This record gives sequence, structure tokens and C-alpha cells, in this order.
Amino acid sequence: MRTVRIYRAEFGRCPYLPDRTWVTDSFSIRSIDPGLYERMLAEGWRRSGRTFYRNQCPRCRACIPIRVPVHSFVPSRSQRRILRRNSDLACELLPAGFRDESYRLYRRYVRDRHDRGESVQPESYREFLVDSPVPSAEMQYRLDGVLLGVGWLDLLPGGLSSVYFAFDPEHSRRSLGTYSIMREIEETRRLGGHWYYLGFYVPGSPSMDYKARFFPLELQLEQGTWTAISDAEHLRSVVDSWNPFTRPVEAPQ
Repeated sequence: MRTVRIYRAEFGRCPYLPDRTWVTDSFSIRSIDPGLYERMLAEGWRRSGRTFYRNQCPRCRACIPIRVPVHSFVPSRSQRRILRRNSDLACELLPAGFRDESYRLYRRYVRDRHDRGESVQPESYREFLVDSPVPSAEMQYRLDGVLLGVGWLDLLPGGLSSVYFAFDPEHSRRSLGTYSIMREIEETRRLGGHWYYLGFYVPGSPSMDYKARFFPLELQLEQGTWTAISDAEHLRSVVDSWNPFTRPVEAPQ
């Protein structure tokens, strides 16, 4: 049985909510059983490269694991318009690997969205999105052979887990982020999976609102129990009655 050491670190201001402090537990490992990682997702763990982390912020549990039951998902009217708008795209799921074309698209995306594209070197890109301790893949979105978007995915026993998505900023009017989620939900069904994992949903964070627009969905409000959410009204009711700012700070391990 492999033993790992978990480290706790404070990173200062929360990237999602104002006046909160960001604290994580983390560990690094070269490989892990994908079924174990899928169970860890329900406990709030995510990965960045070979590093696994779980937010353990003081008196806060607002980072809620979220997943979509792919066989029940029904696109909304606006989502159907996005599907039609992008019906001219070709999509292909490829094995994980370093591809210069994908790297250059990622650099353009983070330069436009996060103002740091020039700092992204091939090695840091590889560590973040290519090196993986679980089976992974790359979903490419092309228009007449030109790469417009790339989604990085983990292949898990129960379905697919989204790691990151980047797109060509010149095609932002296509709503490729929303389109990619729907295409990857469809890909999960094609592969025989049941769940599409979207990482964390953070109520009150504008940058995370998009994750809770794919119904029905499920939230892990309490460890070990997924709560089914049928629609936007149901989501508002559940979030309004739930207090995320109650978790005590656990002692470092």
C-alpha cells in the first residue's frame, strides 16, 4: 500500500469569493488508480498535473463537487442554439500527448484571458496538461482543419472528468466553452460512461456560474451523498437554504 504525505498551504486571497482565505491540502504522485481518483472527486479533490489538491479554507465549504448524469442531460433552448451555431465543427478525441498546435492555442488563450501567455513555457504546459497520473485524453475542435478549441479530459471508470478547456479568443462568439461541455457530455455517453465531472461549482462566484447550467446535475453538498438538482429554480432553492461558511478548520496532517 502506497503512503503519501499531505501538505497544507495558504495561498492568500480566495480566487472565487471576496474576503476569503484560500487554503489547500495537496500531495503529488506519479500514478493513481482511476477508480480511486473518481471516488476522491466526490470528496473535493482535483488534480493539476501530478499534484492533487483539496480546498480546506477556514470555515468555508463553498467549493462543491459537481457532475452531470449524461443519460439524463437535456440542453436548454439557448444551449441548442449554441449546438446549431457550432454544427460546422469537427470534434475528435485523441490520446494525451504534447502537441505543438494545442500548446500554441493554450498560450493564446491564457494571454487573452489571464494576461500571462508569454510566461507559459513548454515544460510548464506539459506539467499542467500533458503529464497525468490517470488515463487522459485531448478533445480537439476544428473548423475546416483549423484548431479552435481543446479540452483536456481524464478517462475514469464512471465517465469523463474535465481538466481544462482553451479556445481561440477570436472565436469567442461561438460560446465554445458551453459547446465543449455538451460535446464532452455526448462523448461520455458514446464511451459508455454515466457521469461528466465539472470540478467545483462555487455559488456566488461569477466565474463559476456556467458550470451550473447543465440540467439535471448533481452536487456533493455533504460528503458521501450526491444531491440531484432538476432545474435552475431547484438549484436556487437548494443554494439559498445551504450555508457553506460553517466548516471548522481541520488540523494539518
